Amino acid sequence: MGIVIVMIIVVLLFPVTIRARSSGSEGIIDGSLSISWLILAIQYELKDKQTDILILGRTLIHRQYKEKPPETKDIKKSVKSRSIPQVKNFTPLIGPLMRLIRDLLSIFKFRHFELDTVYGLEDPAYTGMLTGYLHALSGQYNISFTPDFTQPVLDWDLDLATAFTPIAVVPPITRFATNPRVLRSGWRIIRS
Repeated sequence: MGIVIVMIIVVLLFPVTIRARSSGSEGIIDGSLSISWLILAIQYELKDKQTDILILGRTLIHRQYKEKPPETKDIKKSVKSRSIPQVKNFTPLIGPLMRLIRDLLSIFKFRHFELDTVYGLEDPAYTGMLTGYLHALSGQYNISFTPDFTQPVLDWDLDLATAFTPIAVVPPITRFATNPRVLRSGWRIIRS
């Protein structure tokens, strides 16, 4: 039993890598998202609307999604009488939930971030203000931007990669789940 627990912990020490690519030009959006961990990878292509699951680089499952035509059936909504938990039961969760989100976001480490964009707004003054904000951000990341003061436009090429270790998720979730305010609120929600 102890060996199994040690093996699970060792496996959870390997990073999960998330890579996203996106481009948009003249209203046409294309992109892909891939998540890889050890020997497993999941890839999604936006343009082709397909998902692939790979093991050791070989496609195990390939799924193509087709657009469904809109249905013209009349849907009758049935309203069931049931008690809805009161809002006051959820308000104590706000603080611990915000801390959980902040802690979970902090475990992601950017390995690569590159953005090349051409943008323009209706008013050239707004385009100028946006340019100032983007100059403030460009020091932290590899951002290349070109303002277009003549017309509203938004074209971009985005490439980013981030990673996290699954074991790093355990402490924030444990801290959230064992928080006394969360436990009390959860108990109230279950009882109501």
